[in-house]
Amino acid sequence: MYLRFLPILVLLFSAKLFAYEFPIEITEYIDDVKVDAYISKSDIDQELIWTPFDGAPPLSIAAALQAIQGYAANTDLADMTLTGIELKKIPRHEKHWHYLVKIKSEVDGIVESHYFIVLMDGKVIPAIKEPESIK
Repeated sequence: MYLRFLPILVLLFSAKLFAYEFPIEITEYIDDVKVDAYISKSDIDQELIWTPFDGAPPLSIAAALQAIQGYAANTDLADMTLTGIELKKIPRHEKHWHYLVKIKSEVDGIVESHYFIVLMDGKVIPAIKEPESIK
């Protein structure tokens, strides 16, 4: 008699297993370099919103750079140099903005560029440089 409720119970308890949230891909350009970052929808939903011309952004450039320094403090990026920062809108998300930051660091004599997205709540997300296409 109770076996007929078994499929319903299985569905109720397994719904959370199949509710995986895929990240949102953001593709940006800085200094003619294409970079990708993957941000969870919940991070975007928790982010502070901003409307241009209605005041200053919730996160200043100085605070964004401080967030990058905090993120890089325990890595080999401690001797980093800022080479670019841009304020950009998150595609398909009204009133959500982020900073795209490019830094350079030198490790063992090799200079490398690193890219980060800083959300308006100060969360730092590493971005990946896309490989150059062969022409």
